[in-house]
Amino acid sequence: MKLDEYIENREYYNEEFVGYCDYSEIINSFFVNCNFTKASFQKIDLNEVKFDKCLFSNLELMGHSYKNVVFDNSNLVGVNFADSYFEFVEFKNCNLLYVNFNGANFKNVIFENCNLKESSFDKIKWSKLLYECCDLTNSEFYNTVMKNLDFRTSTITNMKVNINNLKGVIVNYEQALYISLLLGIVIKP
Repeated sequence: MKLDEYIENREYYNEEFVGYCDYSEIINSFFVNCNFTKASFQKIDLNEVKFDKCLFSNLELMGHSYKNVVFDNSNLVGVNFADSYFEFVEFKNCNLLYVNFNGANFKNVIFENCNLKESSFDKIKWSKLLYECCDLTNSEFYNTVMKNLDFRTSTITNMKVNINNLKGVIVNYEQALYISLLLGIVIKP
C-alpha cells in the first residue's frame, strides 16, 4: 500500500507500505502491526498518531516533525531521525538499537523500557526528556547539555559523553562510580 499525501482519522492493520512519498501529513490515525521498511519519505509530519507493533528498521526519517505521537512495541532499529522535531512523543517498549537522533529537538519526550544501545544523541536540544528503564549501553551524547537528565533507572554502561556536559546529570550510586571513571578519578580502598 502506498501512503497518501494527507491521512486523517484512519486506522491501518497489518499493512505493508511501499514506495516513495514526497510529502505526507498524518493526523489522528492509528497503525497496528504495519511495515514501513519499503517506504521512503522526503518529508512527513505526524500529529496525534499511534504506532503499535510496527516495523520501521533502517528508514531515513531526517528532519521530520512528530507531535503527540506514540511508538509502542515497535522496531525502529537503525532509523535516522537526525534533525527531527519531537513534541509530546512517547517511545514505549521499542527497539531503538543504532538509532540516530543527532541534532534532534525534544520537548516532553519519554523513552520507557526501550533498547537504545549504540544510539546517538549528539547535539540534541531538549526540555523535559525522560529515560525510564532504558538500556543506553554504548550510546553517544556528545555536545549535548545533560544538566537535569535523569538516568537513575536506566543502564548507561560505556556511554560516550563530553565530560564538560556532565554537570548536573542525575545518576544513581552505581552510575556515579562509572561517571567518576570517565572523569579520571581513581578510587582506592
